[in-house]
Amino acid sequence: MKKFFLAILMVLSVSMVSFPAKILADSTIDPSTDTNFNQRVNNLINRKGYSGTLLLIKNGKPIYQTSHGFSNHADGIYNNKNMTFEIDSIQKSMTAAMIMKEVQNNKLKLTDKLYKFYPEIPGSKQITIKQMLDMTSGLVMPGNVGPDKIMTDKNIINTDVGNIKFSKVIYGNWDYSPVNYNLLSGILEQLTGKSYRTLYTNTFIKKLNLKHTIFAYDEKSGIQKATGYSNINPVSAKLDYKNAFDTKKAYEFDELGTGQVYMSAGDLYKVEKYILTSSYLTDDSRKELYLPGSSSTYGGGFYHNGNDNYANGWGYGFQAVIHISDDGKDAVVTLQNYQRLAADMKPVAKQLYGMLNGN
Repeated sequence: MKKFFLAILMVLSVSMVSFPAKILADSTIDPSTDTNFNQRVNNLINRKGYSGTLLLIKNGKPIYQTSHGFSNHADGIYNNKNMTFEIDSIQKSMTAAMIMKEVQNNKLKLTDKLYKFYPEIPGSKQITIKQMLDMTSGLVMPGNVGPDKIMTDKNIINTDVGNIKFSKVIYGNWDYSPVNYNLLSGILEQLTGKSYRTLYTNTFIKKLNLKHTIFAYDEKSGIQKATGYSNINPVSAKLDYKNAFDTKKAYEFDELGTGQVYMSAGDLYKVEKYILTSSYLTDDSRKELYLPGSSSTYGGGFYHNGNDNYANGWGYGFQAVIHISDDGKDAVVTLQNYQRLAADMKPVAKQLYGMLNGN
């Protein structure tokens, strides 16, 4: 995230007595699921001090869902299956799908150059849309400090354009730079004449009747957004809710197309399955979009490893991880509102996905 490192410095202290997170669990388990499997899942997440929602899908059917910990400790609100969490960079997979839709509609080509839309950006005559989707554009954004005031999408892009650097050294090689997706969001707006928020709302929220999805800067009755927490000591795994993130609203606008959406686990699964399997994109379009552009296996917002499409998000006190099969029938969705390196959920999510496939 562009503003993550600055956001780390903006934590507020609230006091609490430590407690075992598992006693707050609100779980639903398919009774036909092997009890040994359920116990293995419980053991894995309890060892991590889990705060959030975990959803496991097998053969298109939810077989395990649990919510642990507080969504807002100060108000005494627990996490539940409908709680929304910041999905951070997982949003890129949705931005990529909307870009590919414009390609499918013959309004854009993956071989089009960035110069066509933002000629003032250095290197734009060389950089293709596909390279931006794959993070091989050579574009970098120095620094992590975000804006001090809320800006329009156009002003956000203009500010980025004025600060972007182009590196010939890394051009053509994978280098994770979120500004690629800021610019892709701007390209979407140029092509359609609509705001990114409107496009996202029409494409996903309204189309799929999502009830637990909201932009970070919005407030809506009936949709609860979890508070993000972390530890001042990044190598501490302790779950104590003593440090709540206070994210500036300006940052939430500035994460244009890259990490500004809150979702429930169920809504996130529904959207990713829709992108991977529905008629929204053709099979040929998906094949082009997800063809990795480097040895990183990253392409179109996902990392790809056989029948495993994986994405993760990290920032503002949240960690989100999803693994989902090509046919959308098997998936692991883990959304946490307690971010800390010492309890990174990526290895656990990968292990859980392997368990779904009999490993």
